Amino acid sequence: MNITIAGQHMSVGASLEEYVREKLQHIVDRYFDHVTGANVHFLKHGHLFKCDILVHDGTGRHTIIKSDAECDDVYSCFDLSVAKCEKQLRRYKSRLKDRHNRVKLSDADASGVKYVIAPNPEYVGDSPAIIAEKKVHIEELSVSEAVMKMDLENLPAVMFKNVKNGRLNVVYYRADGNISWVDSDA
Repeated sequence: MNITIAGQHMSVGASLEEYVREKLQHIVDRYFDHVTGANVHFLKHGHLFKCDILVHDGTGRHTIIKSDAECDDVYSCFDLSVAKCEKQLRRYKSRLKDRHNRVKLSDADASGVKYVIAPNPEYVGDSPAIIAEKKVHIEELSVSEAVMKMDLENLPAVMFKNVKNGRLNVVYYRADGNISWVDSDA
């Protein structure tokens, strides 16, 4: 597994780098066989450290496990973040195995375009100011798998094609902490 370690507003020393590599390699190897890589990013802001971990599972499903934590000690910060990552991996290991064994229907795949719009858009005619544009793959998932993907990838929302009815659906986190599910009519 290729582990990339970087620091922003701080220098990542050799001992921290070795600690991160050993611990992350040990934890990820328990849950995944073919992990392609992981990125660990440290950020120092004032007296606090923030650690972001992204693990790419390497199964071809483009699953990314994300976790982050903030603390006043860089080692504790990494430990908290890797504990969150391990909890996610442990919680979803059986679901991920079931999902990998499911046959992928190539004719059911869909794609779309993801746009990033400025928070205070300056409208030109009927269109908002678009900052970025990216092609995305819309996966065919069950509702529980979409919620799992949203949780694993630490996303606020997921659009997917529902395996039961073939319609586009969205799941998202509400302001009260619950999850909402939108099922389209068409």
